[in-house]
Amino acid sequence: MEKAAGLQALALQWMEKGRSLAGAGVELEIFLQEHRGLSVKAFGGEVESLRYSHSRGVGVRALREGRIGYSYCTGLAWQDVERAVEEAAANSRFSTPDEHNILPGPGVYPSEDLGIYDAEVEEEDSGRKVEMALELESLTLARDRRISQVETAVYADSVSQVAVASTAGVEGYYRHSDCYCYVFPIAREGEEHQTGFSFGLGVKPSDLDLAAVAEDAVERAVCLLGSESMASRRTTLILDSFVAAEFLGVLAAALSAEAVLKGRSFLAGKTGEAIADPLVTLVDDGLLKGGPSTAPFDDEGVPSQRKELIKAGVLQGYLHNTYTASRAGTVSTGNASRGSFRDRPRVGASNMYLLPGTGSRSDILRQVGDGVLVLQVVGAHAGANPISGEISLGALGLLVEGGEPVRPLREITLAGKALDFLRDAVALGGDLRFLPFEGSLGAPTVAIEGVMVAGRGQARS
Repeated sequence: MEKAAGLQALALQWMEKGRSLAGAGVELEIFLQEHRGLSVKAFGGEVESLRYSHSRGVGVRALREGRIGYSYCTGLAWQDVERAVEEAAANSRFSTPDEHNILPGPGVYPSEDLGIYDAEVEEEDSGRKVEMALELESLTLARDRRISQVETAVYADSVSQVAVASTAGVEGYYRHSDCYCYVFPIAREGEEHQTGFSFGLGVKPSDLDLAAVAEDAVERAVCLLGSESMASRRTTLILDSFVAAEFLGVLAAALSAEAVLKGRSFLAGKTGEAIADPLVTLVDDGLLKGGPSTAPFDDEGVPSQRKELIKAGVLQGYLHNTYTASRAGTVSTGNASRGSFRDRPRVGASNMYLLPGTGSRSDILRQVGDGVLVLQVVGAHAGANPISGEISLGALGLLVEGGEPVRPLREITLAGKALDFLRDAVALGGDLRFLPFEGSLGAPTVAIEGVMVAGRGQARS
């Protein structure tokens, strides 16, 4: 991997050379990214796959009188970047002008350690990483006799570096490491099968507690054996932290200023309104120490920051990059996001999470008394609409009576509106967890009263 100083110096050097190449009146941004990753899948006591990936490249944005051009290259030689600069500058002649197409100016980045890189990821032997995937599968199988198979057990890690420089004065560099593991056990009893899931997440391999991941995944599979549907009723939902974090994906999409400006958000025009119970505070924190998406700056060089999007139930604002901020007459929140150097910056959450309350999931169950604990939802993307806020999702979970789980449930459907879910929240646990997929969304256990749960069963006396 290129040395830190090397990447930063390259970005600055290419920005200066590109400035001359593009000509007067053209602003340039150089975004350089290098990524290395390792993924190991275990199955049946053997390594099913081991994949090493390495990608690096440069994205070039050129601005000419409000017209934007973009190009990228996958090499780090000047002749590759030179071609990308020429193409981006040429493209900028033909796009539609927009006065809000501007580059951000220089910012001050945090000097403290954000806890986002540990050399252990690169120093740890690959053999040990293979052993971790196999060990996770073995621990899962040994946890309960009803675990008939492990669908997949994975260890993965990555190290990435980002450097950005622009003619508007932006200069920045950071390095980031992460690693995670996850497992899908299959519990079997008679002809019935149920699948569980759990994961671990950290910045270095030794952060991962394989035994804890295996135990959690097995419990989530085994507890659903013997499940059946229930009679339809309006009841209190207790969303497991995984499920609550999945629901945050709907909010993240609706809180994007890009969606708001395009009229594709059910939260458009509601700034300053009470949209949730006062228990609810939703934070997006790009500086969260050791957070999965923490970085000193976003993907166009704007300093990351912590902001409360919903504070004590009141909507405070939206996520912005430089373009949406200019259109809305405000400033960027440091939420420019790219899939890679191949993409122009859009708007995305960093570490978005519900501020946790207190107590464990068991404490929340006792507080609620009767309800439905939701452990899995089916088709979260298709069944939760960020434009209308309508929610209709299949789910699996546990019926709760007297504060205790009494029987497993399947073939139930949750129906309602996201705004109603926010307004009817009645309890938040202290068990905040981040999902390693779909961005960095974190939530604790959340209880919501008065939700319609549809089932095919008959009411029991």
